[in-house]
Amino acid sequence: MEFLKNRKIAILIAVVVAVLATLFGVHRSLSRLSGDIESMFYDGVYLDDEGFTQPGIDSQISRHAAATLDLASVLVNYPELKDSAEEVMQLRRVLLDAKSIGDKSLAFWAMSRYVNSLTQAAAGVDLTERDMEVVSVHSRTISGAEGFINGAAYNQRVSERWNEQSALARLIGMFTPVRAPEMF
Repeated sequence: MEFLKNRKIAILIAVVVAVLATLFGVHRSLSRLSGDIESMFYDGVYLDDEGFTQPGIDSQISRHAAATLDLASVLVNYPELKDSAEEVMQLRRVLLDAKSIGDKSLAFWAMSRYVNSLTQAAAGVDLTERDMEVVSVHSRTISGAEGFINGAAYNQRVSERWNEQSALARLIGMFTPVRAPEMF
């Protein structure tokens, strides 16, 4: 314990403890902020100018996925659309199984492209009147959900809130395993 009485060693230990405490504190703060920001994906984004909370993107994904299942379930009964409808159902399952916001984004846009292709292909098939109505209703729901998601404030708010952090906090955060909030 004689080495602890050496002033240089004591100063070095104090500096190391201060640096580690700072890194730990910044890591906790940035991790909490990242989690708070990502919760807006599920809970919605409060829009200051309008004075209300815009629904979360996750709720629109659920609406889209439900309409997609109904649409594909009808169109799978037509031989010329069967393969495409089954592919859409598989992509829907991938979306529902996605855990992270980034994975949900990739799966959603892939499924969305296939759903739109399936809907266009259905326009060239002789559907029953009832099935045409089902396609029309679900296409509107899907289109509305996609429009909402395209205009959602989530991605903008992620950038704003994350970039509000001081340059020093972001610099220190580079030395810790902090994960920035995911964009959709």
